[in-house]
Amino acid sequence: MNLNAVIDASPLIYFAKLDQLALLSRVVGPIGITPAVINETIHAGRGRHKSDARRIQQAVTDGQLITIALTASEESITRQLYEHSPLGRGECEVIACAHQRQLKAILHDKKARNIAVQHTIQTISPANVLFYALLRRQISFPMFKELLDGLAILTGMSAATLLEQQAIAEEIARRLEE
Repeated sequence: MNLNAVIDASPLIYFAKLDQLALLSRVVGPIGITPAVINETIHAGRGRHKSDARRIQQAVTDGQLITIALTASEESITRQLYEHSPLGRGECEVIACAHQRQLKAILHDKKARNIAVQHTIQTISPANVLFYALLRRQISFPMFKELLDGLAILTGMSAATLLEQQAIAEEIARRLEE
């Protein structure tokens, strides 16, 4: 199956906690999940009895998330990134796979996003997934606000950023209705 993106653990957990993995898949298309991200989200999550781990496992079972194995070159890039950057193993795998397979990377961490951009990888933040959903009329503005509020709580988004993003989304929604 062709993939459009590969996702790191944090955004995956956010969408699982919001119970919006299906929306994530509809907005982005086929999404790959690497071994380290599986370990961080499903295996570690199940060990702590997290409901988001069950949701992520179900998304894999349902085909909304596709498990991917790293190639030898992706493993090599992952090791280099892991040794020479402040990133975790999952972020390194995501960047390596996105780079080698020419995929988008769904990342939340600012350092990871900056390193991905240095490798000419297009990134998507969790909040921007919601903007894409709004623009494509996959969610309503009230739903956008509800999901953005939930995401703000999960990510520690500042009130100023939340209000700015809500204002932009409100204008987008208004223009879509014209």
